[in-house]
Amino acid sequence: MDGIFVISFLIMLIGSFLMDRKVLRRAKKGNKITYGLTIGIILLFLTMKYFHMSIPMPAYFFVQKVSPWLIRVLGI
Repeated sequence: MDGIFVISFLIMLIGSFLMDRKVLRRAKKGNKITYGLTIGIILLFLTMKYFHMSIPMPAYFFVQKVSPWLIRVLGI
């Protein structure tokens, strides 16, 4: 992910969180968990970007691992 996108999305998410504080107090537990997980994942991505670590993406795994195996199995 692009760092600017991640930072801007985090700022918008925190702004939304600050505006919805009163509503979140009365919200269901699932909504609170979703907010927490989303912020946690974005912070993880920011940390990985800061330390120049690559973020594993499913498409990369598919192209590098699954496609060659599938081609060998099908005999193409």
